[in-house]
Amino acid sequence: GEVPIMVGGGEFIINGAERVIVSQLHRSPGVDFSVDVQANEKKLHSCWILPERGSWIEVAVSKKDALHVKIDQSGKFLATTLLRAMDAAYSTDEDIIRLFHETKKVTISSRNVSKLKDMYVVGDVVDAETGEILISSGEQLTDEYVKILQASKMKSVEVIEKVTDFLILNSLREDTVKSHEEALLKIYSRFRPGNPPQIEKARDLFAEKFYDQARYRLGKVGRFRLNRKFKQDVAEDAMTLQGQDLVAAVAYILELRHGSGEIDDIDHLGNRRVRTIAELAADEFRKGFLKLRKTAQERMNIEKENV
Repeated sequence: GEVPIMVGGGEFIINGAERVIVSQLHRSPGVDFSVDVQANEKKLHSCWILPERGSWIEVAVSKKDALHVKIDQSGKFLATTLLRAMDAAYSTDEDIIRLFHETKKVTISSRNVSKLKDMYVVGDVVDAETGEILISSGEQLTDEYVKILQASKMKSVEVIEKVTDFLILNSLREDTVKSHEEALLKIYSRFRPGNPPQIEKARDLFAEKFYDQARYRLGKVGRFRLNRKFKQDVAEDAMTLQGQDLVAAVAYILELRHGSGEIDDIDHLGNRRVRTIAELAADEFRKGFLKLRKTAQERMNIEKENV
């Protein structure tokens, strides 16, 4: 096996070779923002949310101006899908639009009609009787759409007056999932392709990946750096990722696109930390004990079957 045996002078014998364990510099857990400048001067911003242990999340602006995420370098999907899955409070298009845009309700009357033109609708406008979608969420109100609204017997409509950045609307337009449950199922089918999607299993898998402290830990440093970057005060002992962390990351990317906020230099020593020998050795022991536990469990199962 690969159990390190310690010899007198602090070196270990691992697989018959004498080795020394040295402290290691690595990227600090937390969040780092970067920008990729394309040949046509277009800036594509992105960020990494790194835990002490668990899945890495990369959020990045695509060339088509939508926001994508990758979990552990797996295939890309839309950031809005992950947001919906993180928390039932971000389930619908309306919930997500309200997070990043100022919206207001406008009464539909002959006086207000001219004002409505060119605004953007929040959430689908649905015909009360047939349930047919008249105007899709995020669409700009043209003269024709305004006429539809007038004819629809609706009292009021929620709109965004002015859109300065279409990043969120573009992402929602591309996003095929429309609710918390659908998002969980979509992410489940990403990680377990071929398995029949069941909502309970999808919930468990997501909870395991992001809400279980044994599998996902930001660590004190990670939580501190997230809170510092986003000027938020989540409890220091909240070791898993909160919905508001992801919302703050997306909001920060929007700020960067408008010229405020700062890009982080991942080579800067302030964004790195030292993993001491204690931590590195503890990690190795942890792996060893997990293997040991697994073997013991398997042996016990075999014993049971033979009895």
